[in-house]
Amino acid sequence: MVDFEGFYRGGELVEGMPHTGVPWDIGAPQPVVVAWEAAGRFRGHVLDAGCGTGDNALFLASRGFRVTGVDIAPSAIETARSRGDGVEWVVGSTFTGQFDTVLASALFHCLPPSERPGLMVSLRDAAADGALLNLTSLAVEGGPFEVSAAELRTAVRDAGWEITRFDSDVITLTGVDGLPTLPVWVVEATATSRGACAATTP
Repeated sequence: MVDFEGFYRGGELVEGMPHTGVPWDIGAPQPVVVAWEAAGRFRGHVLDAGCGTGDNALFLASRGFRVTGVDIAPSAIETARSRGDGVEWVVGSTFTGQFDTVLASALFHCLPPSERPGLMVSLRDAAADGALLNLTSLAVEGGPFEVSAAELRTAVRDAGWEITRFDSDVITLTGVDGLPTLPVWVVEATATSRGACAATTP
């Protein structure tokens, strides 16, 4: 797994790649998150899983949502706290509670393939029945962050999410010469009823 705490402190994200800043720290919410908010894809208590330096979480808080931002990197959370109030910031990797919306912006691909299904289960455990999931994951070929459409679909569905949209888009980067954006998979899903699942279990 990538050492994100080390990266936020100036280390390499990938071996042999010099640190030139945090490319996804664009000083504003990701455009896809803004579009989701405009389309009504957030409601109630929002979990921003892997919130990083907090721009998405702070944007959603400014729109009137109750937001909890969680990241495993203490340095990222420290930066997020310095940028604004109105968000509950948490350092850790365990998601708990009954959230009405889960945002996982550019998180799925950060984990090793063997841990990605468990991430989706953790996110489902954190969500109430009927909660909304808004997820982006890199859609690149090769390397440690490769995610296929089939892998992502399977991990989301098997964890108890009903996919309502599976599409492609881009996320915005900063400080990477000649690479202003990266392609991502875009997933919208709804948490299925735990009661219904239990009723169908033999």
